Amino acid sequence: SACLLPARRRLPVLRMKLPQLLAALLLVVASGLRLPPLSRRGVIGAAFAASAPALRAVAAYGEAANQAPPALVPSPFYPTGEMAKTCEVVAAGREDVCLKPLKMLSAYDEMRLRKASDALKAAGSSTPASDEAVRLIGLVEAKEWATLAGELGCTQPKTPDAAPKKCVTSVAGLDVAKLAAAVSKKDPALMTDALVKLAASL
Repeated sequence: SACLLPARRRLPVLRMKLPQLLAALLLVVASGLRLPPLSRRGVIGAAFAASAPALRAVAAYGEAANQAPPALVPSPFYPTGEMAKTCEVVAAGREDVCLKPLKMLSAYDEMRLRKASDALKAAGSSTPASDEAVRLIGLVEAKEWATLAGELGCTQPKTPDAAPKKCVTSVAGLDVAKLAAAVSKKDPALMTDALVKLAASL
């Protein structure tokens, strides 16, 4: 007949909260009580088992804290640095994520601006008007949109995605009405057309 093995003795389940369990464990160690091996292992094992969820929660919190927030909400602030040259609206708390890119200069427009600037510089007669035209061309080439809007006296909109308004129509004796309209539309191609015609008129 098959031998009946004695049933394994089950240790009592500790139903203590983690602070109470750790306090009890420290009390046992500090008092020098000699517990049976199984009881000591049971206490230590129960302490680790009870602390595991808390440790997992701390680890999960740390991982979540290191994760970047979702880039879905538009930021109410203007982009800064290099991002301001290519992006109109960035994500809140994530300036590295562009939600609304700006229209960019094409290679053809860059060539036209360079030729217009070189022609003004090679004319040999520097005037306040020609110097201002060269400066405006340089701002468009460098994609310094905020500085360009300020040069034209445009009022800064309250939100990054809004267009500049109330720009002046004359700077240093130059008729910049078409350029100001192009800046309000945030269209580099229209800015190029306006600046090339402006340079040709000087």
